[in-house]
Amino acid sequence: MNLGMLAPAPTHLSLRARLLVPGAQAAFAAAVVLLAVLHLDRRLAPLDPVTAMLSDYALVPGRWMWDGALILTSTGSALLLVALYRRGLLANPALVAAKALWCVSLLTVAIFAKDPQGGAITTTGKIHLYASAVTCLSLPVVGWALGRRHRDDPRWRRFATWSRRLALAAIPFYLPFIVPFAVNVVLGGHLPTVATGLVERLMMLLEIALLAVLGVWAHRAATTPTMRKSLSLSPASH
Repeated sequence: MNLGMLAPAPTHLSLRARLLVPGAQAAFAAAVVLLAVLHLDRRLAPLDPVTAMLSDYALVPGRWMWDGALILTSTGSALLLVALYRRGLLANPALVAAKALWCVSLLTVAIFAKDPQGGAITTTGKIHLYASAVTCLSLPVVGWALGRRHRDDPRWRRFATWSRRLALAAIPFYLPFIVPFAVNVVLGGHLPTVATGLVERLMMLLEIALLAVLGVWAHRAATTPTMRKSLSLSPASH
């Protein structure tokens, strides 16, 4: 009996599987371009990036670019979810659900615009607020939990470290949004926010960076052979 060493298992990916990560990365890149144009072209979006919230882009002439960026990010995230799941990196059902929630909440934010500042509170605006809260929190939770799960795997230690760091860095930027949200919406109070737009944009940059890390991680996983233990039996000789 000969016990084989750990050997790379052959990986056979279909064309569709091989296109998952490139498709996600292309969608993210296109979304970043649209967001950059919105921030630079004041004719499309005459907003102050320091004070105006990201959702205010749904009320400007360039709204289609804002909606397009959200849809592209949601689509890319869905492709990335499938890629991470197929490679066994995102196997926990709760994490799969959280990543799917991120995708759905992005689409919800695109479909249901916020209420104009000082206008009446509508059902559409409330749906937008709740979806925005879910969007801000779900991706950092996934990034942190995914990094924690694979932190001791020598193949993924570097990706896991950056995934945790970016997720944890994004959470403090979430607090200036969720605290006034809880006071104003849940408790019925009125708590003003300071430089909310800048805070949101910094959080957005961290989440874009986290998506980029997850994309590279999924790509590396798709090209790294899985390991298997082979056991070969041979008849004993007399």
